[in-house]
Amino acid sequence: MPKIIKPVAKGTFTVASISVDSQGRIVTAASGSAGGALDVMSVAQGSSGNGNYVANPAANNATIYACGGGGGGGRGGDSSDRRGGNGGTGGFGAFFVPVSGGTTYSFTVGGGGSGAPPNSPQNGQAGQASTMPGLSVTANGGNGGQRGYFMVQNPGNTGSAPGATNTITTGSVAPFFTNAGEGGDGKQGPATAGDSGNAGFVIAYDNVGE
Repeated sequence: MPKIIKPVAKGTFTVASISVDSQGRIVTAASGSAGGALDVMSVAQGSSGNGNYVANPAANNATIYACGGGGGGGRGGDSSDRRGGNGGTGGFGAFFVPVSGGTTYSFTVGGGGSGAPPNSPQNGQAGQASTMPGLSVTANGGNGGQRGYFMVQNPGNTGSAPGATNTITTGSVAPFFTNAGEGGDGKQGPATAGDSGNAGFVIAYDNVGE
């Protein structure tokens, strides 16, 4: 049975590292570190385009935050009282997924949809999806806003994040990348082009084994 033969250090250790000699006696004690996983940010991208996330060699799971691109805004109507609808916000979710240490996972960050052009019957375009196919991560873009029509402002629908462990409200997007995934503004007539939506993002955190 271990025996403490003398005080080896002063103070209180919330988590301690100890050494025990061959006779079971505690001979040193010092502040240690907690066991388990340490979260490390491995990759973050907040502009449209492709990239790669390489899991830490000791990792076995990861949290992926993904947001799709925002939809483009609708153009103004043919008269000044007809406003186009705003583009929908990109879908935003957290995905808790297993990973293989050292493996490379490709991802795509969705761009924002184009605003509806002036003097056109078109609505705003939908934003693009942000994806990480190897980990089944998808955050769809928001839909485009409708052009000004009979004084009714119809915004685009918010994108979805199918399969997400948690679907996060749009108000939580800002701490990652300001204005990411926002839809473009619809415009007041006559026939003014809508604004384009903003690109989404992908952030990956993995755990590092003991």
